Amino acid sequence: MMDWTAIASGSGVLVVAVGLVFTWRRNGREQKTRDENEAIKQALRDRETERSYQAIVRELHHSDHGLGAIEKKLVSFELNTTDRLGRHDERITNLEG
Repeated sequence: MMDWTAIASGSGVLVVAVGLVFTWRRNGREQKTRDENEAIKQALRDRETERSYQAIVRELHHSDHGLGAIEKKLVSFELNTTDRLGRHDERITNLEG
């Protein structure tokens, strides 16, 4: 005679196993979709960060403000200082002579 409890138990295990396989497959598809969406969001954030960085660099090197303006001022200061020192040297030479 057949043991109905063994058949019922085996069927229950089979039903649970099939359910787990379908759940794992569904979870895997959902995780793949989440990962793809997150990668897209990260790429957009990276692109925006790069744009911001490039804008900052452009402003930093701008000739009217930023490092370009500082460079202009330093060159002007250097020329002015050199001119003054040259005039002082002339005066000292004239006073000594």
